[in-house]
Amino acid sequence: MRILVAGWLVVLTCLTLAAQTRQSEDSSLLRPSDIAYAEATEFAQFLNQHDITVKSIHRSKLESFFRGVKKAAFFKTDKGILEVIFFPDNGAERVSPTERRENGLFIYSFRGQPQPNPPGDTINAGRPMYFITHRSWFIVTSDERTSTAVKSLF
Repeated sequence: MRILVAGWLVVLTCLTLAAQTRQSEDSSLLRPSDIAYAEATEFAQFLNQHDITVKSIHRSKLESFFRGVKKAAFFKTDKGILEVIFFPDNGAERVSPTERRENGLFIYSFRGQPQPNPPGDTINAGRPMYFITHRSWFIVTSDERTSTAVKSLF
């Protein structure tokens, strides 16, 4: 009888752990089937090679922010949070942000090609945002130290 009870406890423990593991999986994590996976892993490798440790890569709310540019990723690093939009043909350098303040908000619009999707889309933030462009990478962060760390790589 003790063996039967012990066996059931082991089975229940295994089922509980399996259920907890499935619930704790983060559905925002970037997967190999995601459109930005190749570019995101390349960017992560670049950061890791330059002493910025990437902790995880997620899907980004900036996917399709710019017309015709669907690839973006969200990075958690040891230096802070970054979002990167991956432009084709080094196109990130053709876009420039413009900041204005309104009612305590930082409002960012963008000039150059491609335009945001739809035109006139802006980023409204409660604190300053930092934008870095390098070849095909349009890098966005809300932390000045993170921005400084990434800028020092170029």
